[in-house]
Amino acid sequence: MMISLTCPWCEDEVAFAIDEADDELICSACNTRVDFAPDPVTTFELLYQAA
Repeated sequence: MMISLTCPWCEDEVAFAIDEADDELICSACNTRVDFAPDPVTTFELLYQAA
């Protein structure tokens, strides 16, 4: 599945691929990988507090 988010690393709105097997989000622009959580609030915190 693909979702559109603003990447905190490359600072552009890009498509993120969700790798459900590894529980990761992968930025299509800079290829940064970050943990993914089924809860949207937790995913937001993982994305934007990690940067």
